[in-house]
Amino acid sequence: MINKIVIKNILEKTSSQNARFILIPFYRNGLPLESSESEKHARWGMTLLSAGTMRFRWNETNENRTKVLKEILTEIKNPVCSGNCSSSEGVCDCKLKSVPIELIHSKIVVEAKEACDTKGLQGDGIVTQNPLLVPTVTVADCVPIFLYDKETKAIGAFHSGWKGTGIAGAGVEKMIELYGSKRENICAAIGPHIGSCCYFVDEERAEYFKKNFGEKCVEKATTFKNQKDEELAKRFPYRLSLTEANLSVLRNAGIHEENIVVTEDCTCCTKFENGEDIFGSFRRQAAFLPPEVDADTRSRSMTVQAAFVIRN
Repeated sequence: MINKIVIKNILEKTSSQNARFILIPFYRNGLPLESSESEKHARWGMTLLSAGTMRFRWNETNENRTKVLKEILTEIKNPVCSGNCSSSEGVCDCKLKSVPIELIHSKIVVEAKEACDTKGLQGDGIVTQNPLLVPTVTVADCVPIFLYDKETKAIGAFHSGWKGTGIAGAGVEKMIELYGSKRENICAAIGPHIGSCCYFVDEERAEYFKKNFGEKCVEKATTFKNQKDEELAKRFPYRLSLTEANLSVLRNAGIHEENIVVTEDCTCCTKFENGEDIFGSFRRQAAFLPPEVDADTRSRSMTVQAAFVIRN
C-alpha cells in the first residue's frame, strides 16, 4: 500500500506555517525511516513559497537562491562532520554542498561525485553516493521525485515535468548501474506538485498518458471548483494525475509500494486555513497572464521551489 502524507497538515500541526522549507523522511515497509544515533537516513525536502524563487540557470545569478540554500544547509546538521575536521586554515571541509542542474524537461540523469561535476550540464536528475552533496532540482507544479537506497546510501533528486514523465525509472536504473542498488531496497518519494484537481489537458495529451502510463492517470472533467475551471475544461476536457503516472513508472521500475510515499498537496490550490498559499505554482501565478506576455517574463512570474535530497 502506498504511504500518503499532507505537507499542509504537517506544517499546521507543528505551527510551522512560516517555515521556508520542509524536510520529510522516506518510507520503508510502510513506516518512516527516522534517523537515530546508530543509523542516519536520507530525507527529502523542498523550499516553500515563503522562501522566494529558487529559479536556476547557468547564465544567471539568483542571490536569493544562494542565500536561502546556504542558510538551509547550514541549519541542517551534517552527519559526517565530527566537529574536529577543520583544515589547516581553520575552516570545516565537511560543509554540505547543493548540486544543481539546468532543467530541460528530459529523462537525462547525471552522476555527481563532486560538487563541480554538474557544472554547465543540462538534464533533469542527479544521483550521488557522496554524503556531502545535496542533489537539487527546481519545480513549480512539475513533480519532484526523490530516491534513496538505505543499503548503498545512494540518493537522487529528479524533476518530472509532463514531457519528462519516466525519469524516475531512469533514476532507478542509474542507481542500479552505478551503485549496485537493488530494486527492493530503493525508497521513493513523490513531492508536492499540481494535482488532477487543477491540471486540465486536451485529448491528445490525455491519450498519450493513458497509452504510456495507464488509464488511472486520466479522467473526464465533470465537476468544477469555479467558473474559471469550467471554462478551461471546454478547451481541455480531461484531468491528468501526474501522481498516478509516476506511480506507474515506479511500479514498473520494481519499487515496492510500501517503500513509496506520496504527498497529497496540490501546489496550485493547497492553502493554509488562513487562506495563504503554501507553494509556488506556474498555473496559479503565471499561466493566466495575458498572451502578449513573453515566455521569460511568464517564467519569472512564478515562485520556483528548490527540491533536494540530503543524507542525514
